[in-house]
Amino acid sequence: MAQIRAAGFVLFRTARNHHLYLTLRNARHGDVGLPKGKAKRGEDSLETARRETEEETGLGPDRIAADPWFRRAVTYPLKGVEKEVVYYLAGTDAEEITLSSEHAGAAWLDLDRALEAVRHDNLRGVLRDASVFSKDPILRRGLTPAAARALLAAEAGEEAPVLRHTEHVAAMARSLAIAWGDLDPDYVEAAAWLHDIGRARTHGPRHPIEGFRLTVESGHGGYAAPCLSHYTKGRPHRDFGDLADEMWRACDLESFLPEERLIALADAMAAGERRVTLEERHADLCRRYGAGPFFDGMLAAARGLQQEFESRTGCGLYATVA
Repeated sequence: MAQIRAAGFVLFRTARNHHLYLTLRNARHGDVGLPKGKAKRGEDSLETARRETEEETGLGPDRIAADPWFRRAVTYPLKGVEKEVVYYLAGTDAEEITLSSEHAGAAWLDLDRALEAVRHDNLRGVLRDASVFSKDPILRRGLTPAAARALLAAEAGEEAPVLRHTEHVAAMARSLAIAWGDLDPDYVEAAAWLHDIGRARTHGPRHPIEGFRLTVESGHGGYAAPCLSHYTKGRPHRDFGDLADEMWRACDLESFLPEERLIALADAMAAGERRVTLEERHADLCRRYGAGPFFDGMLAAARGLQQEFESRTGCGLYATVA
């Protein structure tokens, strides 16, 4: 079957407590969609997305920060051919746009209203994925620490060792969040309860991805990022081998949020039910899994998180979680 290629952006700007997504109403048939258009000969998808978005909104490359890690393709039949549209994620600080003649209206909508406005299920899926990838604050709702614990227990079982380990991490993460200030300790504690939920499915190196997917599938995508960030601890993409691309395409891991850094730090101090030093945790991991550059990198990253915490708060790390 012949194919039409197109590309566009999930374009968002940051409001005080959530993201706003740009939606466009087609002048011909009235459907609400996102900035997109057909590829020209020789263009790659990202080039098409940039050009079409500028044509439809007036926002050039200097006003849009695209994240090529987020790439979602949707396909559907159109007049006897298959149309593929590739969407990337992009942020902007612009609010005013210059609408092209192809569209009869535009609106910046929060996630809930954008999902209501968009008619096609595949495009709703792209919006949901984009909101999780970009860590939209609107997703941080509906999960108390007790509910997060119950979700972990339902997956792993009440007697699972991961439950005891995570209880310790959640308590330490809450203490770190209180000392940090300007954070919601309940959110941090709830997200910490879920950081290792992937071990309910596998104990291997894929447990971060499994935990991320399980959390998103359960409807709590705003709590999913620590499933990955506790594992990466801010380390470079190159340190994670075959798993790297999969993790970095699932969630924005180029920059941690403070909540994610604190959960990663708490995890680096928990050996079973005990609070340990970063060096003791490193020794424990090397003893169980074998020494090597991966765990050495984890220790170096955790020490960086410790330095950041102590510089920010003026508090000693081990005294805070004693």
